Amino acid sequence: MTAIGGVNGTVCNAQQYNQSQEFRDNTANYSGPSISCLTHGESIGLVFAAEASTLSCICVIIIFIWIGRNVHWYRKTFPNGNWKLFQGPADIYMFSLFLFDLVQAAGGILNIRWAHNGIVTTGPYCTAQGIVEQVGELGVALIILLLAIHTFVAAVLQVGLKARGVALSLVCLACVFITLWVAIGPDIHRNYETPTPYWCWISPQFPRERFGGETIWMWIALFASAILYIPLYFWAEGFWSVDERYRFHWRDPDLRVGYTQRRATLRILLYPLAYSLVILPLTIARNVQFRLHNVPSAVTFSVVSFFNLSGAINVLLCLIVRPRLLLFPRP
Repeated sequence: MTAIGGVNGTVCNAQQYNQSQEFRDNTANYSGPSISCLTHGESIGLVFAAEASTLSCICVIIIFIWIGRNVHWYRKTFPNGNWKLFQGPADIYMFSLFLFDLVQAAGGILNIRWAHNGIVTTGPYCTAQGIVEQVGELGVALIILLLAIHTFVAAVLQVGLKARGVALSLVCLACVFITLWVAIGPDIHRNYETPTPYWCWISPQFPRERFGGETIWMWIALFASAILYIPLYFWAEGFWSVDERYRFHWRDPDLRVGYTQRRATLRILLYPLAYSLVILPLTIARNVQFRLHNVPSAVTFSVVSFFNLSGAINVLLCLIVRPRLLLFPRP
């Protein structure tokens, strides 16, 4: 069936469509032109995914503008005051998280071109999108991992409360790791970034690079958040105590913990809950799609659109769970 302007509801001609079908059916071993023809429904799905990324981008930009206004207000009100934007390690981690959220959102916004053209092909634009997505997604996972570890160690063990130098060094180390991973792959592999099939990412021909360069770190960040934030909640509620030798002891709950403090500590669990809701559907859909190739496009676009909202979710979590970071609120 030939649709207006192309074959089977796409904008591709017969030759392009046949190449696209062959590419989609055997992406791991395909050696021909990497091309993916999008149907009208798939283009609409990409628009929704791009809109979700745009919302995250707007939220992060607003929080950066807000932070800039706070800095301007402090400089004007306390010109000789002893104030700092990064008062502690958590400020550095959260600021870095917003930066990587912005990069990740940019990778999703680039889908607009594929939705407009109705066809995904290799080239500089495809390579750029794959690199931007790798940087953003890997960066967010690493910073969330560092933030979870710091929160637990600083709150429970009372270690590293003011270790801004350590936090900055760890963030720089994460940036070096991301840079090396993203730069080496395209340099040593041919057709490293290809359609997958609705946008560009690491080719299925390189499953180890996919796993080691992104997926494994998402899972590590997820499990670390669950393993560390949940015990942190019980510690804050008074179920656990830590002695001077850093040994944990289970005890009866502290009845002096009031309702307000309980609500505050309960918010801590929003981090692993939100990250699991964002990561689990995406990683499951990706694994099923790359191995079995039978995930409906509607499912893929649904989980990806929700994943692309992670920047907006992180901004919301910061304002709810950590409202005193990055010069919030003003005195």
